Amino acid sequence: MATDQKLDASLIPISSIKGVGQKLTESFMKIGIKSVEDLLFHLPIGYQDRTKLSKIAELVPEQEFVIRGSIEKVSQTFVPRKMLLVKVKDNTGHIFLRFFYYFPGLRKFFKEGSQIQIMGTSRLGRYGLETIHPEYELVSNELFVPSILPKYTLTKGLSQQRIRKTINEAIRLLKDKMIFIDDLLPNNNFQSLENALSRIHNPNSEDKIEDFLIGGASTFRKRIALEELVANKISYLSVKEQNKSREAEVFENNFFAKKITENLDFSLTDDQKKAYREISSDLVQGSPMLRLLQGDVGSGKTIVAAIIAAHVVASDKQVAILAPTTILAKQHFDSFSNWFKDIAEVEMITSKILAADKKRKLRSIASGKAKLVIGTHAIFQKDTKFKNLSLVIYDEQHRFGVGQRLKLKEKAASFPHQLLLSATPIPRTMAMTVLSGLEISTIKSLPPNRKPIVTTSLSNDRRPALIQRIKEAISKGSQVYWVCPKIEEGESDLVSVEDLENILKKEFKKDEYKILHGKMKDKEKGDILERFKSEQIKILLATTVIEVGIDAPDANIMVIENSERFGLSQLHQLRGRVGRGAKESFCILMHKDEMSEIAKQRLSIIKETNDGFVVAEEDLNLRGPGDILGLSQTGLPSFMFYDLLADKELQEESNKIAKEVIMFPQSKQKKIIERWFPAHLELSDV
Repeated sequence: MATDQKLDASLIPISSIKGVGQKLTESFMKIGIKSVEDLLFHLPIGYQDRTKLSKIAELVPEQEFVIRGSIEKVSQTFVPRKMLLVKVKDNTGHIFLRFFYYFPGLRKFFKEGSQIQIMGTSRLGRYGLETIHPEYELVSNELFVPSILPKYTLTKGLSQQRIRKTINEAIRLLKDKMIFIDDLLPNNNFQSLENALSRIHNPNSEDKIEDFLIGGASTFRKRIALEELVANKISYLSVKEQNKSREAEVFENNFFAKKITENLDFSLTDDQKKAYREISSDLVQGSPMLRLLQGDVGSGKTIVAAIIAAHVVASDKQVAILAPTTILAKQHFDSFSNWFKDIAEVEMITSKILAADKKRKLRSIASGKAKLVIGTHAIFQKDTKFKNLSLVIYDEQHRFGVGQRLKLKEKAASFPHQLLLSATPIPRTMAMTVLSGLEISTIKSLPPNRKPIVTTSLSNDRRPALIQRIKEAISKGSQVYWVCPKIEEGESDLVSVEDLENILKKEFKKDEYKILHGKMKDKEKGDILERFKSEQIKILLATTVIEVGIDAPDANIMVIENSERFGLSQLHQLRGRVGRGAKESFCILMHKDEMSEIAKQRLSIIKETNDGFVVAEEDLNLRGPGDILGLSQTGLPSFMFYDLLADKELQEESNKIAKEVIMFPQSKQKKIIERWFPAHLELSDV
């Protein structure tokens, strides 16, 4: 690439880089790298420490290493499959390099007696210590040059060496002023973008690796994290601004909403009333609503959503309610059918519907006769057509990505209102950061008749005593959820449904317990659940399939096997299946005698509080932000470089910058969002 004028790296195709031909271009495009800018923002996922040489005799299995030695023997074998074996030795021992995939000339490359430097991970093999497909280079007796090398996400056709070489060429062009990267942030107190990118890709050998990882102290990493955080904030703020300019149906008629509320056999909590007021006020603005309604397990989000839906139905428009599982969809269908009895027709669409019944349902939906349509992902299918879809409610919204929400938008005549429901309480610190700009309503209080769930923990050797307690409890009318982390028995130390069944069948009558898991047919699962809800079954032996959407008010005991292996949020979700009736409820956490300190902390926290928001905050502190919301599935952004806990000091700076950037032209706002969260651009279209 030769030019007298600096070129915008975002406009230069990756194929322009020296050494990048058609095949390599195709490989780069598989991981979303189309331009030189894309390449420079393909940031490391970790680093390899090559600041010191190891001795072969000092290596242990699963250790990353850099060694130097001489090639002693090169051989090709066909047992158990074709492979190339290279034996390398130093003055302390030997190691085998094993290659399963190699070009014919590689055997000639490795010449016996040559000096070689190897970078890889050790493991125990058939002939002793070995490494699979390591990086290597022939060396002379020159001095060892210490370095810290980045590691990148790869795909077929790309090696670490190749991607490093290509990125280094792009950085050379950047430093030689042949290309430029648009620095999209206004003046700030951090490194320039160019310096930050160069150093992130090429740390000095004196740098500390931990400073460049997520949460690290490096000012270069902080600069990248700042831009990422600003991009997140802008993405929400720009959606908000765009929505203001779009038109949506106005829904003011609350006649049906009042009717449903008056017919309830309970009173709404203050939090439910507040959430209802906030959401209903969105419906009269004339622009599309995009609001998240979060609440603890059993806090009553669904009835609030139903009352909101009644506003839309009262104007003769349609509502879609999306659930991630057939079980949850069926529960919603039963609830909405009851609430909207004599008000509106309710239909359910799942993948298991018989063809004749499906045709009738689809006709009803297409004609607009069915005002409320409840279903699973089957609603996204092409043959599901709406007449006037105006509100979409996503329950367990993290199970639905942006792409799926786009499909539903296409089924609406204009931008529909959207209400996202989440039973995973979001920590305040996360809400302020990850969801900044998104409207959020929160239900914290539980219905007044709810009693706190008594949570205890028992080691596995106390199971006989627990079984006796369960026998006494079910004789007095109690029902039990008994949860295992897996279905089939095996060599793992996890308790399976099959393991537990072998225990329970010796202690309980055959008709007192039934098994439930995700591999069962929907009809079979439905029958078992109905029998459990009607108290014909006393013990439901299940996997975590019960975590979402099963509501049996009389079930008041939850037993969780291998509780030390679950995250806090999941334990809280499972516990929330009980405590919904008038009986005192219990959650028993079974665990191994020996646990990690983190596991002990988790069990201690879950025993101390029933507050899901406290649990979520503690989960955030223990695990970090990555898994709290399942962000990778949400259509909400997950961060590559920004760390919610370690980068708190960036909040103030990012808020200040975001206020400036939101005043920039739409094209520049779009560019910063596209650089970090391209999928989030679609949020404005869903």
